[in-house]
Amino acid sequence: MGGSASLWATPDYKSDPREIFNRKLCFVVFGAMLAGCFYGFDTGNIGGVLTLPAFKHAFGFQHLTADEADGRKGDIAAMLAAGGSVGALLAAPVADFFGRKVALLTYGFVFLAGAVMQEFPNLPLFLAGRFIAGLAVGATSTLTPTFLSEWAPKSIRGSCTALYNTAIITCLALAFWINYGVSRWPYDKEKHSNKQWQFSLGVQMIPGFLFVSMIAFAPESARYLISHNKRETGMKNLCAVRKLNHDHPYLATEYQEICAQVDAEQEIKAGHSFLQILKDIFLNASNRRRFTLAVLLFLFHKLTGTDSINYFAPEIFQMIGVKGNSTSLLTTGVYGLVKLGATLIYVGVIIDRVGRRVPLLIGATIQATAMMYIGLYIRFDNPASHEGNGVAAGGIVGIVWVYMYAVGWSIGHSVAPYVVAAEIFPSRIRSTCIGFCLFVNWIVDYGITKATPQMMTHMGYGTFVFFGICTYVGVIWIFFCLPELKGRSIESMDDLFDKSLWTMWKHAYPTEEEKTRHGIIEQVKGGDVETGVQVDSKHGDTVHIENR
Repeated sequence: MGGSASLWATPDYKSDPREIFNRKLCFVVFGAMLAGCFYGFDTGNIGGVLTLPAFKHAFGFQHLTADEADGRKGDIAAMLAAGGSVGALLAAPVADFFGRKVALLTYGFVFLAGAVMQEFPNLPLFLAGRFIAGLAVGATSTLTPTFLSEWAPKSIRGSCTALYNTAIITCLALAFWINYGVSRWPYDKEKHSNKQWQFSLGVQMIPGFLFVSMIAFAPESARYLISHNKRETGMKNLCAVRKLNHDHPYLATEYQEICAQVDAEQEIKAGHSFLQILKDIFLNASNRRRFTLAVLLFLFHKLTGTDSINYFAPEIFQMIGVKGNSTSLLTTGVYGLVKLGATLIYVGVIIDRVGRRVPLLIGATIQATAMMYIGLYIRFDNPASHEGNGVAAGGIVGIVWVYMYAVGWSIGHSVAPYVVAAEIFPSRIRSTCIGFCLFVNWIVDYGITKATPQMMTHMGYGTFVFFGICTYVGVIWIFFCLPELKGRSIESMDDLFDKSLWTMWKHAYPTEEEKTRHGIIEQVKGGDVETGVQVDSKHGDTVHIENR
């Protein structure tokens, strides 16, 4: 992760101790990021699976009218998002009561149960399986960015948190190509074998097993432990993952920032009851601003229309003029590779060097423009009326714009909302706030996914124009309200959000002093530091020291 020529970190990493970039951190980050595979496979597989003849026969599509078939497609695709919205709300209570690690492990097993249920050609059982898997996808979409951001050093926090999204996009691309591969398998219309779609959906169980195996051996978040008055264990875990002694200046600063934020919160309000947390969110102006920023960011994230393309890309390419099911699946596979390549560049080079704000503004503008072109092309050229097997020139440009949409998504809305939400909230309210953000994410996902087949049938080009206009509005809002978070510590967000949300564009980029919570550097330099615990680096023993 770190190194003499790291692409993953902010320039600040050069002043970080080399020990913090170690195998233990890699293990924690890689194990947690595998949760993104749940989201990627379950989202990427279903769009192509819905087009397979074997799947259509297994679930009775041949007996439905066109409108009924659209409704069933919407129900099957959207059931994951329905479960996700519930899972996002259930994640916070489990994470706050039992801990981040136990919550992740629990929902890992829930996902595996849902994945197994999707292997049976029975519609009620299949829908239940997608809902149960959705519970896990929604919960881990809340928990994983939180867990990653709480463990990652701030110089690579953006990249580490974004690895969750990288896993999503990687598995999304793999799912597209798996769908293309199984579509080339010979299909016996007499025997109606289910192997095509069962194989495509079954692959997601592999990362599921890997995830639960690795999270079982991961340490609990130090920030969670400290915020729940387990400071000795928190310091011990921090020393273990950072590979530093408790008195190292880097570790002392990080620990002191965490304690200072926790103490400040506890001075105002004590306890972790749900009602008390809600009061902290909505009655505290700083927390209310953060909550508003994150929720609206996720709302605009979904209103880009990305779920329509992820779930129904083969049908969208056919609307542009691509002929044949296998050809549209192949074009969809290329779309997945473009997304993956752009995401790797963003995570590896951009997020912790350029930041979150500028790439999001550029990426969202590209997305909006792509949607507007596709909508207007369908409106004025009517590619469905073209004869022959080739794609018209305007359709080829449309395909290019879909791929440009993938690039815009990957450098902007794909990652930024998750990273921002994981970074801006205090530990005390982080799980609840992110849970509500992801509830908004999933409930809007459900509505859009369920409506998309009907929208494409009845609105046609208007579907894409609608998403384009919403995304342009989002660009304007992001410019004024989203500050740059690159290089800031999680605890320094308290100082940043003392300012009005609508003036954030004036304070978008931090000075060196603003990257750390006010007063902490002076305390560390003056030796006025509370450690509360000493870890024997030779034996790993923990010795309690009275707090100052």
